[in-house]
Amino acid sequence: MEIQDLYTNFYRELLTYCKAMTKSRASAEDLVQETWLRAFTHWEDVGNLSSGQCRAWLYKTARNLFIDQLREQARETPAGEDTLALASFEEDLSRAAVLQLIARLPNTERSLFTMRYFEGYNSKELGELFALSPATVRSRLASARRRLREWVEND
Repeated sequence: MEIQDLYTNFYRELLTYCKAMTKSRASAEDLVQETWLRAFTHWEDVGNLSSGQCRAWLYKTARNLFIDQLREQARETPAGEDTLALASFEEDLSRAAVLQLIARLPNTERSLFTMRYFEGYNSKELGELFALSPATVRSRLASARRRLREWVEND
């Protein structure tokens, strides 16, 4: 597969995926651009993959770059001034309020939620750490998000 074919086949799809993660078209375009740069610089490896493997590589690379950006932003934010934005909530909550809400979750859900959304672990990694299937991890995370949303809306 040629890099032009890869671009033609997956650019729009990757941009849509990145917009869903970043919630910003400009940020998504930057993320896609960085992903293509990585594909180009690693073409000796990527070029030998099947179409499906290339697609998976692009998605994983974009996700990893996004997580790296979030971690960098978290390190750059001075302690005490940061406000955590939970993607499932439309409003910003203070760090203390977020921590209080998370503390109300059952232990396993709390650990999974914190590690997934604040430390950047994915479902597979969490499944390995907690001896759960990735589907079970996603289900418990959905349950935690649902509880938190209900608490925010009702409190």
